[in-house]
Amino acid sequence: MRSYSEAQHIVDTLSDANFPVENVRIVGLGLESVEQVTGRKTTWTAAWQGALYGAWMGLFFGLLFLFFAPVIAWRVLLTAIVLGMLFGAIAEAFSHGLQGGRRDFTSFATTRASRYEIHVVAGLIDDASRIINA
Repeated sequence: MRSYSEAQHIVDTLSDANFPVENVRIVGLGLESVEQVTGRKTTWTAAWQGALYGAWMGLFFGLLFLFFAPVIAWRVLLTAIVLGMLFGAIAEAFSHGLQGGRRDFTSFATTRASRYEIHVVAGLIDDASRIINA
């Protein structure tokens, strides 16, 4: 098969026929890693990303702290978020500066296959073939 959706359709057909699909695997062959560059990374963008991550971590730890200490909630949360943002921004900007320009871009990576195969447990191949070819 050329696409994952084709393989998925075959397994769905088997499932609709009450075939025991826990005995089926979709195997991707010819794997390749693709990294999509999404933009330039400067010290400011690194600091901003660090601040956002720090805000989430501050919120998490602030909420965790609220479970164990009877205090004024909004002050604890606000303080945790601000400190998280500050620490995250400084840490990420510092980390970016240490790289010395070796990775001045942002990206995300995916892995994809060039083709797919359906593998079925040996004792069920005839049943699966009958269902697919019907």
